[in-house]
Amino acid sequence: MRTAYRILALTALISACLMRPIYAGKVKTQTGENIDFSRYKTYQWLPPRVMTKVGVVEDHPANPVLKEVVGRQLSQKGLNEAADDADLLIQAYVLTESVPQLEAVIMAEGPGMIYGTPIANMGRYNREGTLYINLIDRRTKKSAWLAMAKDSLPNRTLEPDEIRAKLDKAATNIFKKYPAKK
Repeated sequence: MRTAYRILALTALISACLMRPIYAGKVKTQTGENIDFSRYKTYQWLPPRVMTKVGVVEDHPANPVLKEVVGRQLSQKGLNEAADDADLLIQAYVLTESVPQLEAVIMAEGPGMIYGTPIANMGRYNREGTLYINLIDRRTKKSAWLAMAKDSLPNRTLEPDEIRAKLDKAATNIFKKYPAKK
């Protein structure tokens, strides 16, 4: 009877671990103190950065796509890009990481053992991507608004159209939480 419960528990654990986590597009934001968003009319880009396996890259092929999708969202919020002396400086980062996930622990049972002894672990790595956007007030040199969106990624290299779609989805989700102008 005890073995049947262990098999049932192990089956439930494996089934729960095999399910893909559902948190795609999780967005967090932080607004600076006493910020009046109605006075911001223009923005200027700081070099976007993409974290790769070899480190942080400023001239990454995703940068024009990143500027395009974030710029579109900023335009919809009533902001225009300026070459110099803009009200806001845009700092953007794209990070990817592999997160280990424990899926199962295989237990052995033998004579004289009250509880099973772990003999093997099974796991995998899940890829996640995070888009960070920081809007910095040029006058005060402080962050006016900071946002990040995290999403799962496939365990393979993304095609350019897939990169655009992921960044567009992340930017859209982020700017849904952009503070309304007063």
